[in-house]
Amino acid sequence: MLKTVGNPSTRYGDQTIVDGNLVIGTAGKGIDFSADPHAAGMTSELLDDYEEGTYTPVITFGNASVGQTYAMQVGRYTKIGRVVNVQAALIFTNKGSSTGTARVTLPFAVAEAGCTASFYFVSVSHGGFMMGFVYPGDTAIQLQYNPDAGGGSNLEDTNFTNGSRVNMSMTYITN
Repeated sequence: MLKTVGNPSTRYGDQTIVDGNLVIGTAGKGIDFSADPHAAGMTSELLDDYEEGTYTPVITFGNASVGQTYAMQVGRYTKIGRVVNVQAALIFTNKGSSTGTARVTLPFAVAEAGCTASFYFVSVSHGGFMMGFVYPGDTAIQLQYNPDAGGGSNLEDTNFTNGSRVNMSMTYITN
């Protein structure tokens, strides 16, 4: 039984929605967790965004993608608050004529330089383990490798072929 006291919008006890969704009808509002204890440095206890979707990732060379064609070009993401989890799979049929540093586009701009990413590459030449770097405010991850001697080196268009494949999974913070 639903119990209301005073204000009819104040309810006590568990709430069950039998049919339909719980809809937050005002932008910037959400589920407030401020009744729970919080850690030092906490900046928000409001869950105000959840989104699942697809996007079309692109590998750029020198921020361009002239003449590229793909056998596969799939991107999916889940955004919870400011945290974005993204997966992308790309296979070139033609890497195109653009030159320069290789980057993979992301569905949202990056807010902070730190991220977690894992990669799987086929027909991409490199010497060392793969990694990526993101710049705050950017909408792509720069592809790099760490040679055995240490220090990061950018992957360039010359590291790719017409059959190159890039699979990526990453988590980052957006605005």
